[in-house]
Amino acid sequence: MIQLSVAVRNARLDAIETTVGVGAKLQIWSGAMPANCAAAATGTKLLEDTLASDWAAAASGGSKVLNNTPITGTGLPAAGGGTQAGYFRIADSTGSTCHEQGTVSVNAAAWAAGTAVVVNQYARNGGNIYQCTAAGTTAGTGGPSGTGTGISDGTAVWSYVSAVGDMTIDNPSIASGQTVTVTSFSMTDGNA
Repeated sequence: MIQLSVAVRNARLDAIETTVGVGAKLQIWSGAMPANCAAAATGTKLLEDTLASDWAAAASGGSKVLNNTPITGTGLPAAGGGTQAGYFRIADSTGSTCHEQGTVSVNAAAWAAGTAVVVNQYARNGGNIYQCTAAGTTAGTGGPSGTGTGISDGTAVWSYVSAVGDMTIDNPSIASGQTVTVTSFSMTDGNA
């Protein structure tokens, strides 16, 4: 297995921003992510926003993050009254050539033991996002797991929403004219 120094990993990540160029577009789409960036986008484009000219911080420690997060954009008319976000793409300044894509999920705090939760509250546990469907107090250990509905956790009940995404946003159901906030995004070069 080939292993790379942190300096080389950082250089590879910084090359992404250089290649995509100034005026890169952040797009959020509904549906399933295409097999790769060369494949045509699927679903409905829910948001498109131009990123700042220096849209990502210099890579450090093998990771690169978007500058100035949170980043806000506005839902496009095609989003209608609310459409579930599925994936994002970072494209060139024309928005036509995809250079990076990944999954999107809601920003959720980590599940905590013995905590009161309310209906529609989100929690992150075991690499997944869950939404509370019946208020209560979480169990002393464990938390929700699996991908079903009606997941008991102490006196609270949860439903699986999605896996934790590569990009998190404040509300994954995007409506026309809605302000959408990207709360976190980072790229990691895992070839250590």
